[in-house]
Amino acid sequence: MNIVSITVSAGRTFNHPYEQYSNLRPEVSMTAELNGSDDPDGVTKLLQAKAEGLVEDHKRGLLASIEELHKLSEYQAAVRGLQDQLKRTQQQLDHIRSENPQLQLE
Repeated sequence: MNIVSITVSAGRTFNHPYEQYSNLRPEVSMTAELNGSDDPDGVTKLLQAKAEGLVEDHKRGLLASIEELHKLSEYQAAVRGLQDQLKRTQQQLDHIRSENPQLQLE
């Protein structure tokens, strides 16, 4: 048998860390053309290892990006909440001062 090309695929399916019923699936397929001196088994193992590494690296990158976006979203919500709280507190302070002009607390 004369093998002239080899195709391998690698993929990962994993749950989205913050969304229910949401999966992610990075996947790659690679093809190598063989010449007469190539060992098909060796080329297959090398190509498969490369494909697996690329997919695993992509998975780690996706998870890091998702984590960063999640933290940013949480910080934005916290800032909005603190701004609202600050506004309400300032309104209360202004109201107390307007009703009690004798208070000179600064």
